[in-house]
Amino acid sequence: MVQNIGWRIIKKDKTRVLTDTDGIKPEELPGVKKKSFALPYGGGEIWFEHLDGMYQYTDLVLNKLKDDAQTFCLPSKPGMIGFVLTETLINQAVLEEISEVLCRGKKRFIRVAFIGVNRQIRKDLNKYLMEKCNFPIGYFNDFEAAKQWLVS
Repeated sequence: MVQNIGWRIIKKDKTRVLTDTDGIKPEELPGVKKKSFALPYGGGEIWFEHLDGMYQYTDLVLNKLKDDAQTFCLPSKPGMIGFVLTETLINQAVLEEISEVLCRGKKRFIRVAFIGVNRQIRKDLNKYLMEKCNFPIGYFNDFEAAKQWLVS
């Protein structure tokens, strides 16, 4: 099954899309309610931006990212950040907003990890970030490995 999301055609990733039969209202999704936070770890501090569990609801993802960016872009917040993207459809609008927040703001990030992305999302993130940003980027499916890499 193929879905056109406006900028290219991708295979539907069933783990990132909810159907109407799931009976969940978008604003009640656990990913919408989940708070992003700074976590002390390994002698450092990491900001974890939780955008996971929001499925195909791009507006909710963008709103949460914009709201949280006001906090994690403060100079007093950690320069190491992990984006948790499991069970969220990553389309062009989300890629552009992540790129904008990380690369065009006044905050200088030291390392950025993306957790829970597949090969296609990784390729798309590289396309958006490698040209514009000047920090190491890591991709992980394991939360612990991401934490270790961020503080190493």
